[in-house]
Amino acid sequence: MKIHLLQCITRALIIGAMSIVPFGASALADGTNMTKNIDAGRTLAFDRAKGNCLACHALPGGTMAGDVAPALPMKGVTFQQMFQTKEKLVAFLGDPEKMFPYANMPAFGKNKVLTHEELGLIADYLWSLK
Repeated sequence: MKIHLLQCITRALIIGAMSIVPFGASALADGTNMTKNIDAGRTLAFDRAKGNCLACHALPGGTMAGDVAPALPMKGVTFQQMFQTKEKLVAFLGDPEKMFPYANMPAFGKNKVLTHEELGLIADYLWSLK
C-alpha cells in the first residue's frame, strides 16, 4: 500500500512538472539501430558500475533488484505517458531534481556518472518497456 501511494504521487508530480520544465534537444536513436540501442541501454541500466538502476528499481530480467523505488515500468502508466518524448526522459535521468525537486534519485548526467549518449541508450531501453 505504501509503495502504491508513492508510485501515484511520483507519477502525478512528474507529469505535472513536465509541463513547466524546459528540455534541450538530445541526439537519440533512429529506428535503424533501435534494437541495438535497446540492448545497450539494458546493459547500462543493469551495470552495477554505471546506471545501476537495479540498486533501487525492479526491472524485467534483472536480478538482486532493490525495492526503494517503483518497479519499472510502473503499473498503469508507460514512459510515453509520463514523459511524452524520449528527450524529456533523458533530461529526467540526467537531473531528476530539475523536474521533481524532491526526487531521491542520482543525477546521472549532472554528476557525470553517465554521458548524454549513455542516458539516451538507457532511455531507449526504458521506452521499450511495456
